Amino acid sequence: MNHLKKIKISTVENKLNEPLIRGMITIGFDVSEYNTGIAILRTTEDYLILEQTKTIKVPKGKLFDSVDLFLTQIKDFKNEVAQKYKINLSIIEDCFYSQNVKTLKTLARFGILVYDKFRDIVEATKFVTPTQARAKVHFAKSDKKVKGKALKKEIIAYVNYLLEIEIESEHLADSVVLALAGLIKE
Repeated sequence: MNHLKKIKISTVENKLNEPLIRGMITIGFDVSEYNTGIAILRTTEDYLILEQTKTIKVPKGKLFDSVDLFLTQIKDFKNEVAQKYKINLSIIEDCFYSQNVKTLKTLARFGILVYDKFRDIVEATKFVTPTQARAKVHFAKSDKKVKGKALKKEIIAYVNYLLEIEIESEHLADSVVLALAGLIKE
């Protein structure tokens, strides 16, 4: 099976200063209005493996057109994933009020659609806020004032440091953070 990155689990644990759960597969969903990032992580006794990433893209436009396109892509991806993996935990980014009600409603809708489509192929699902997931993987921004694109750049750099990889997408980096948070013991 082709994977994107295989790294010694002890390397990641040392960087996190946290033990990771062995023998587990998590999938993280960074639900977004137009670019939903997805990452699948798997652990063995010795390795943390970034198995797969995916971005679900929908154009700006009419809500139902976006929902239909989102559903088509998420169903296709689910069918692909169901044939390859037995996922233990799905971590879906919980929506939060940031800028406007329209965005909040769209994120809530897309989040529940992800849950609905994947609930029959995962053992458990959690909704986790971005702040909770980042705290769990010990991400700390350089300054309390860092927000927006600058914050996303720091998250990308942190994920690249942890996994010794070169992810460029903020959506994929966020999805890795969510999936990784699911591998850390409560």
